[in-house]
Amino acid sequence: MNAITYRLPEPGDEHQISACMWASADLWELTDGTPESVAEWKQICDLEELRGRILSGEKTLVATWNGIVVGFIAFRRGNHLSLLFVRREFAGQGIGRKLFTRYSKDLNEITVNSSDAAVGFYQKVGFVQSGDRFFKNGVWATPMKWNKIAVN
Repeated sequence: MNAITYRLPEPGDEHQISACMWASADLWELTDGTPESVAEWKQICDLEELRGRILSGEKTLVATWNGIVVGFIAFRRGNHLSLLFVRREFAGQGIGRKLFTRYSKDLNEITVNSSDAAVGFYQKVGFVQSGDRFFKNGVWATPMKWNKIAVN
């Protein structure tokens, strides 16, 4: 098996990033199935939305295997982890952890609003719940925080 490589995404990668996101989780795990929540998910995966993230200057990184995007991470507002996805068939290989550690070393604190399906992963890399679980745009999320001092 070829090695996973990590690089900055480029304009044009948004198609593969979107495909990676769709291949990462079951739509019904991430939404409650209502039109509002499905619309929210479609907006997050929208090609123009992803292209804007790539061009924004915010921290983004892709993991590729044989030229295929198998993982993606994106931050907003400097230290808010807004997207982290790894294709299901590549889960459990440390790709999500590696994407996260590439950027966490430069930050003292990171926040995330985790989907229910991802809470366990975030706990494994040192996040703790920082607020009450909330419902927004048809999606449940748990606010979490990572602190470099607490982890080390």
